[in-house]
Amino acid sequence: MTYGYRLNVEQLMLKRANNCFDEAKKRMVKVPDSVPESGKPYFFKGPGFEDDETIALCIEAILGWAIAFEAFVNLVWHAHPIAKEEDERSSGNTIDKLKKLYKISRLPYGDSSWRAGIQNLFDMRNYLVHYKDPVVYIGFSFAAKFQHDFSERSMQRIQQDVLCALKEIGGLFGVEAGFIDGNYDHLVYRY
Repeated sequence: MTYGYRLNVEQLMLKRANNCFDEAKKRMVKVPDSVPESGKPYFFKGPGFEDDETIALCIEAILGWAIAFEAFVNLVWHAHPIAKEEDERSSGNTIDKLKKLYKISRLPYGDSSWRAGIQNLFDMRNYLVHYKDPVVYIGFSFAAKFQHDFSERSMQRIQQDVLCALKEIGGLFGVEAGFIDGNYDHLVYRY
C-alpha cells in the first residue's frame, strides 16, 4: 500500500501571516507625521519607530502573505491541464506565472481589482529581503518609510488584496481556496 501527502504551505503561511498582523495591530500606536508639501501635522496608526517586536510582526505578515500567495499560484500551476506540462520554475516570478496562467486560459488578467495590491506585496517583499540604501529625510519631520509601509491601513489593504486574489484565482482555476475563511488544514493526504 502506498500513500502520500502534501504540506499546505499556502494555508499555514496565510494563517501565520494573518496571526502576525492581528498581533501587530494590537501593538500599533498613533504615529506623528507631516504633509511633505506644507508641513501640516497628522497621525496614522502604525508601528512605533523603535518597536522591534511590532515591526518584526509586520515583516512576518508581509513575508507570510507573499509565501502563501506564491505557494498557491504554484499549486494552481500544477493543477492546470496545460501549465502543469511546463516547468513552473522556468516561467519567471510569481506574477509572471500568474499572468501566464491567465493568458493560456484566455482570461483577462488586467481586470482584477487586487492586481496592484499583489504587485505591491511582492515589491515590499523584495524591498525587505534585498539590500537597500538608507533613506535620508530633509525638511519637516516625517515618519519613516517602514512606518507608512506597515501602517494598519496599508497592511489591511494588502491582506484584503491577498484574500480576494486567492479566492478569485481558486474559483477561476478550480483549486479549493476555502482556507481564506479560516478553514485551515496543514496536510492533504493522497492515497
